[in-house]
Amino acid sequence: MDATRTTRHLEETIDNFEKQKIRDIKNIFSEFITIEMLFHGKALEIYTAAYQNIQNIDENEDLEVFRSSLYPPDYQSRLDIVRANSKSPLQRLAPKSSLRTAQVRKK
Repeated sequence: MDATRTTRHLEETIDNFEKQKIRDIKNIFSEFITIEMLFHGKALEIYTAAYQNIQNIDENEDLEVFRSSLYPPDYQSRLDIVRANSKSPLQRLAPKSSLRTAQVRKK
């Protein structure tokens, strides 16, 4: 009689252990799957936004910007840039009318 009762008690303990193990595994995998779905959902949002941004690129406008950066500006524009950057600090602070007078006197 003791052996039968001990055997039943041992079987109940094993069953309870297995039930708890299954619940724990179920909870762990459920949490893992939920986290993964949130991660991939957010990634999908980001990829969707990136895809839409790529589709909104105006190829012709981008090509024009690229082409304009390849060729330097005309000579007169470059000369104006050099003149603007080569003035002495005093000339930069002086009013424009006095600069014009100084340039006329030099000629």
